[in-house]
Amino acid sequence: MNTYSRKIVGWHLDKTMQAQGSLQALEMTLLFRSNPAQPLIHHSDRGVQYCSWKYVNRLRNENVTISMCESGDPNENAMAERVFRILKAGRRAEDFKLTGFFSFSSAQASIAKAIHAYNTFRPHASVGYLTPSQAQRLSGPLLLKWYPYKKVRFGNVQYSAHSQRTG
Repeated sequence: MNTYSRKIVGWHLDKTMQAQGSLQALEMTLLFRSNPAQPLIHHSDRGVQYCSWKYVNRLRNENVTISMCESGDPNENAMAERVFRILKAGRRAEDFKLTGFFSFSSAQASIAKAIHAYNTFRPHASVGYLTPSQAQRLSGPLLLKWYPYKKVRFGNVQYSAHSQRTG
């Protein structure tokens, strides 16, 4: 997910937790980059696929800064956890309902549909009530409807590790 726009830019459904599936999602994300010279931070949990030599080496080859959560603290990956909750719960439309798959291919099709709906139709307070696709087309600061809880610094850039809505 792009943290500026909240757009899901790379994904892959796999039958295993091996690195190859995550690498396919990473490749999709890297192709999405409009400016490869711009610094990129990859934040994830400590899943075995993200810690694998292949995955870490691919990030390093692209000069991507690697950031990982502390073990057992889902708040450090709050944005990803929130997206998974939205996709699983189906809060706004049937497009987001991800239950009762009859086959692997039907799961892939449903997830693709849910991600498209999430990116295209669901406005987010965190990006000024734009959809992720609308926010992605912008540049510069967005009108945010939340405040930072904890600041994290990567080089010259400061990020919020967790945020809360102000109402």
